Amino acid sequence: MSHNRSEPGLRARARYTLPESTTQDQFLRQLQARFPVALASLGTQTRHYFDTFDWRLFRRGLALCQTHDTAALWSLDHRPVSERTPCLALLPCVGEWVESPLKAQLLPLVSIRALMERAVVHAAYFALAEQAAPHRPVAHIVFEEGAAIDYGRIVPLPTQVEVAAYAGSAVTGELRAWLDSLGLTAVSPSGPAAALYTVQQARAYSAKLAFTFEPDMRAEHAVRTILAFLLDIVRQNRPGILHDIDTESLHDFRVAVRRARSLLGQLPKVLPVRLTKQLRKDLSFLGCLTNHLRDLDVLLLQQVDYLTAVPPDLRPDMEPLFRAVQQERHATHHRLVEALNTPRSEAILQRWESATTETKARGPQAERKLAKLVRKAIRGQCQRMLTAAPPDTLRDSTPEHLHRLRIACKKLRYMFEFFASAFPREMTAEPVRRLRILQDVLGQLNDLDVQRQMLRELTRAVPGSSDQRHRIDTAVHLLTQTFETRQEQLRAQVHTTFTDFIVEVAPWS
Repeated sequence: MSHNRSEPGLRARARYTLPESTTQDQFLRQLQARFPVALASLGTQTRHYFDTFDWRLFRRGLALCQTHDTAALWSLDHRPVSERTPCLALLPCVGEWVESPLKAQLLPLVSIRALMERAVVHAAYFALAEQAAPHRPVAHIVFEEGAAIDYGRIVPLPTQVEVAAYAGSAVTGELRAWLDSLGLTAVSPSGPAAALYTVQQARAYSAKLAFTFEPDMRAEHAVRTILAFLLDIVRQNRPGILHDIDTESLHDFRVAVRRARSLLGQLPKVLPVRLTKQLRKDLSFLGCLTNHLRDLDVLLLQQVDYLTAVPPDLRPDMEPLFRAVQQERHATHHRLVEALNTPRSEAILQRWESATTETKARGPQAERKLAKLVRKAIRGQCQRMLTAAPPDTLRDSTPEHLHRLRIACKKLRYMFEFFASAFPREMTAEPVRRLRILQDVLGQLNDLDVQRQMLRELTRAVPGSSDQRHRIDTAVHLLTQTFETRQEQLRAQVHTTFTDFIVEVAPWS
């Protein structure tokens, strides 16, 4: 992304990667020795590129670029797609920016994911002119060197040179031929942004399950493939947790751990039984490490909605409570970082990896045909759900009962999503859709229970006078009353959504 303006008479630009042994000065000296041209510096520019951890801008063909005191969105083919917005620093959370057209355009793209500096590029601009006619330009040259930034680690990018020659000059044709004769590597005209993303695509990220399994393939191969994918998700998100980039790193980490544990629990005899038991114990440990931090994150993500739910005169009294939540989150995150950096956590990841690569030891069901084994597991899970949760009992179920039903839904949904490709689409698509609806209702019910309990516990820990504490208690009481109202509405939905699900899953059960 050169950010150069098109000028009349300029031919199409050509861009090359310079060999590591060739510097900018060496290249320019070779050029001046070969052609009778005068060289003039047009200045320099430093550009900082930002994106989210999961490359949400790049996947839309965009790059957020900050130069000096302005920022703008650019397409990867040179075109600006937003107004330049004055800024000295880009806050990681776009939602916290001052209102501007750029914020309005960017926020739907990144959602709650934090921006990270992904690269810095230094550009130097030069003009070539004929020595006999200094006023007659021959070409413009741009040198761009920089580095990708990966959680503070600097990854140098190859230096690139872009040459844009003017039509009509006697030197123009010879210049292009000379560049070709140097044996330089031609690259995309998109420039350093494209180079940056090409480098980073080696660790391209998506947590979406998209496997292609044949019905008759060995179950062992499918299980190891899924475990390898989930381990990669865990490892890619671990730095984001350690550096506290944004809450989604923790969320994706937790989901990957939970999916792996569920897979091993529902197909326990595909891998060696002893290894499966140990891995399930390991994964339970990792999941428990992250529970409290995730609950605090959910609470903070709801802060604006919760403040809106209490009377305006009590909202200032909620501020000490949310400060206490932030302090508790800071301490909890610190403990999690310490736990993830222990030999035990590293040993768990190594053991997980060995389960994906060491194929000599096999479980008693390793050779079973995949579709047949999975069908049996799904049928058993469906029957357990129907036995444990008769629809006519759901309206009066305890939170603990509904929580267990929610976990059972997750396990069943994971099996459908893991192995959907091994079955006709009509057998999996609608059950998964119904499960998502049911999970959403049960998840909201569970979150409200957890949030109510956390708010009450944290309220007791907030210091202050008796009058201040009374006002906080009042505000929290009014807030939790809205929880109860919402839960009543959700309970009414559970029966309907579960009944709809039963209809769709009947062929499996």
